[in-house]
Amino acid sequence: MFKFAAIASLALALPAQVLSVGIEHKLAPRADPDCTQLPTSNGGRKIAIVVDSSGSNSYTDPSDLRIVAAKNLNGLLISKGQASAGKQSDLVTVVDFDYSATVIYPLGDPAGATFDGIDASGGTDIASGVEAAIDELTKNQGDVTAGRSGIVVLTDGEDSYLDPLLEQLARAKKLGIRVAFGFLSPQPPSGASDLLTAILDTGGIYSTITSDQAQEAFVNLVISHGLTGLDNASGSADGPTALYAGLAIAGNVSSTSSPKTFTYSAQGGGEKLNFTVDALSGQSLDVKLRDTKSAKDIDTITTDPSGHAELLYTASQAQELALEVSTTNVTTGLFTVGFNSSLGRVNRTNPCKPTNTTNNKYVLTFFSAAVKLSLSSASCS
Repeated sequence: MFKFAAIASLALALPAQVLSVGIEHKLAPRADPDCTQLPTSNGGRKIAIVVDSSGSNSYTDPSDLRIVAAKNLNGLLISKGQASAGKQSDLVTVVDFDYSATVIYPLGDPAGATFDGIDASGGTDIASGVEAAIDELTKNQGDVTAGRSGIVVLTDGEDSYLDPLLEQLARAKKLGIRVAFGFLSPQPPSGASDLLTAILDTGGIYSTITSDQAQEAFVNLVISHGLTGLDNASGSADGPTALYAGLAIAGNVSSTSSPKTFTYSAQGGGEKLNFTVDALSGQSLDVKLRDTKSAKDIDTITTDPSGHAELLYTASQAQELALEVSTTNVTTGLFTVGFNSSLGRVNRTNPCKPTNTTNNKYVLTFFSAAVKLSLSSASCS
């Protein structure tokens, strides 16, 4: 199988099990529409959530955290019931793939989305999932797709065929559909630069999930980056990207482009920060950490001959930090930025807990790590 084996340094543990069970039909939980901790949207988007159900997930994701992340993402979309003055409802479709893809929830109101039946059995054909998502997003002729559509793929990445996926990503780019990938098994394959480039070219984002809080962080990352062009027109091309503890994010840079900037709000109090940068295209990269408020440089390092750089910093006080990655190489090259914090928390945009405003009594959430049982409810923390 396609084992994503080039970046071994990105593999870390996955979160503890979270299991949702419904006494009746399992409605996807909704987020509080008034929560402002994540960038807000006026809606009107078409989103496909594509979830890997191949057999390899039985050991790469035994706690089904990709499904939890998918539900959390759906909970942050705007349902018909949440649409109000100035906000339009979103549309969502849910696609399950293994050997082939199945649309388990056709394009419709996020409040009715179901993730029932997603298991861990069969082979892996990621391209079929992306293809089915594109087909569902574009099935209504005359309905605008470009700039308002996005696909979010949650997979362990163990696929045998790369070319069909590249074809579907090129198709998405042509149609103006942004594609984001969250890989629960962290290593891209040898020579996977074409895959990462194709994802970034759609305006989307490529991230590997590398810590016990990272499934929540990945949802934050995708939302802050912009699910579609309606949320953030520049996508991957320009502008800063927020860093979240437990995630590694892919980017590209050349001497003819501006440095790529990644931001983090340090909490202070001796918070220990670890930034890692890995060049994937043989470039020498310069990495600079700055305090954006004072406009002062904190530290500057260069990748070693293997293409790796690690920058450690202890924040004694709250700071707005920027990590800048640049190169003197004229050829555009890929790299990844990984980040972790001693606080073990995600960036400033910790999302509101989801709620099901229409059917709270039917949704129970069990957190096995804390042995806690609670009704899902909206709560910003």
